[in-house]
Amino acid sequence: MSGGIYVHIPFCKSRCAYCSFVSGTDFSGQKIYVAALLREIERRAGFDADTVYIGGGTPSTLYRGAISAILQALRAHNRIATNAEITIEANPDSASDEFFSECRDAGVNRISLGLQTTSDALLGAIGRIHTFAQFMQAFERAKQAGMRISVDLMLGLPGQTERDALDSLETVLRLDPGHISLYALSVEENTPLYARGYVPDSDRQAAMYDACRQRLAAAEYARYEVSNFARAGQESRHNLKYWTMQPYLGLGAAAHSFDGRTRCVNTENVAAYVTGAARTEICESDDELREEYIMLALRTAYGLDLQAYKARFRRDLLAEKKAEIERLTASGLLDISAGRLRLNDDAFYIMNSIIIALI
Repeated sequence: MSGGIYVHIPFCKSRCAYCSFVSGTDFSGQKIYVAALLREIERRAGFDADTVYIGGGTPSTLYRGAISAILQALRAHNRIATNAEITIEANPDSASDEFFSECRDAGVNRISLGLQTTSDALLGAIGRIHTFAQFMQAFERAKQAGMRISVDLMLGLPGQTERDALDSLETVLRLDPGHISLYALSVEENTPLYARGYVPDSDRQAAMYDACRQRLAAAEYARYEVSNFARAGQESRHNLKYWTMQPYLGLGAAAHSFDGRTRCVNTENVAAYVTGAARTEICESDDELREEYIMLALRTAYGLDLQAYKARFRRDLLAEKKAEIERLTASGLLDISAGRLRLNDDAFYIMNSIIIALI
């Protein structure tokens, strides 16, 4: 089985008001960081991959030539499939013609564009430094480069209404990207929004999500994971590896790796990463892996493969949770068909309580 490779780029022009990811705004260390990244790629060589995902941070802020060097090193030291899905994240303000030209020449075939909302006022409220007009320019450049395009939208922004959310979605739908991610804003500690005391209204977010989900379904975008919608064949093959607990190799500061049993976590300290700080290994128990398997599988439209679960964990979920499954299926929240256990549409709103009942 081929796995996925994730590469973390911890640089942004500015920090968004909701961001808790490992990133910084000092670009003076970019070349030193990339040199350390290339050393790690060589040191951890020999991985089989059919997906590569370069995320951050904002990879589109890297100096020209860095993306080419990273992908060249990945191919030199690993077995990257010829038909690999190679994704890179970009923000509209740094997605220049030169950026797309380098990405295309380096073999990138999928772009994830961070939009969040088409309203410039709402973008300003969350600390985004691009405008909707800049997004439109970046989208057109991605099309001209022949890339598959994913667009990120966010629900529950300060001052956002359901009408705002639907207007943003309608605008994006007219562009017809192959993939749309629809995230509920989560406010983490140590972020400007947290310091302001902003707390998203979960009921309002649910109403926004439901209205957008129905519109996406009408536009023939299938929900294949709770926050991700795609045209047929446009699903993120890389992210599916996380949700189905396939192996992945994480490179760069704060990156995680998983071999099916053990997780490796690189230091979040970028300066320490550059000096070659050791990784932390986390060996999870059978119960921890089993619970994670259930949680991730039920987030997807594919559901939980009962036979695969039994083979992997040597336990029979249908027998062990017979009463809970019968109750949930009778109430119309769960469905069992073709050997899979799936959440029905309404169940996604109370997904956490269902998962708890099954683990």
